[in-house]
Amino acid sequence: MSVKALQVVDVNQVELTEFPFPVLEEEAILLKMRYCGICGTDMHGIEGKRSLQFPVIPGHELVAQVAKIGPKALERTFVFGRGPLQEGDWVTLNPRIICGRCYYCQNLPQKPEMCMEARTYNSSIGSHEPPHLFGGWSEYMYILPGSEIIKLPEEIDLKVASLIEPLACSVGMLDRYRRNHHWVDGDGFTLNKHVVVFGAGAIGLLAAACFTLAEPRTLICIDTVPEKLDLAKKLGADVVLDGSNTCAAERIAAVKETCEGLGADIVVEACGVPETIDEGSRMLRRGGTLFEMGHLMNTRPAQIDAHLICRNELEIIGNYAYPSGNCLLVAAQILLENKLPFNDLITLFKMDDFQNALFGKHGNIVKSVFDIS
Repeated sequence: MSVKALQVVDVNQVELTEFPFPVLEEEAILLKMRYCGICGTDMHGIEGKRSLQFPVIPGHELVAQVAKIGPKALERTFVFGRGPLQEGDWVTLNPRIICGRCYYCQNLPQKPEMCMEARTYNSSIGSHEPPHLFGGWSEYMYILPGSEIIKLPEEIDLKVASLIEPLACSVGMLDRYRRNHHWVDGDGFTLNKHVVVFGAGAIGLLAAACFTLAEPRTLICIDTVPEKLDLAKKLGADVVLDGSNTCAAERIAAVKETCEGLGADIVVEACGVPETIDEGSRMLRRGGTLFEMGHLMNTRPAQIDAHLICRNELEIIGNYAYPSGNCLLVAAQILLENKLPFNDLITLFKMDDFQNALFGKHGNIVKSVFDIS
């Protein structure tokens, strides 16, 4: 029996490859894949813009069913969700396996995403040696000891569940904001803040959705694609600004006018354009917070007014990922409740159609997902 998987063998070289069915070690778990998203970081690796261990099987935004559990696997696996992990359970995965030994693991255990020696499925764990299957763009995926597996709620829409991993980034971001700003505001339960999100791609729209569910005072989304701005409205944006026909000064003025003449409490940079960091900082009120979550690869330096940061006592916070599987579990619960049209963000592709899915021109697609059924 063989297993089909999409393997990246070099820059911009992706092949549909057959691998031998893996022999399961005692401490390992085998997942049968159902859906797996195409993340911007996957594409950056394929295009040679960030480091990948060639050859490698990409894919970490996954929905899968537990096919087989090694006899000692549960001794070394961290399971989030109710009840013991069993074969047949639907799950997703935290793609990082932390080392537990480095400075950050020992001194900042609450921030495992800082681990210096973390191994990451789909990027730093290659497919050159058996059992090969360490990425989600595959019919089966091999799970190593030390992994975090998240059990999915029974009634969740499995296609929508492919958004759990990217949504968890915004869950972690909102949690950080709440912990940093714990004073009672408004009714004490809702966010009650003016929020701006730059970028209506997958990460930006999921951030917008997360803020919508936290009940902001105002939510403003900025992008250059009208169809994506329409989706932002569906996900709760009160105001959308088209960056293709406005200049920075106009957008800054519009935000301040909307936000009581003072500016936004929170700005999220989720589009990966360096200039928006400075523009976003100029939209903030005094004491405001800018979250940088759009630059997961090196682009060009961003210019920013240091005096503005100092005088207005701004917070600028890098938001790389999320601290643990608990954020994934919370994201799963959000998607289970299905209060927003998350399904509208997803476009499905079969693995056989990978050339179109990965390299086709799809300017209006928000989240491409492989259907591996």
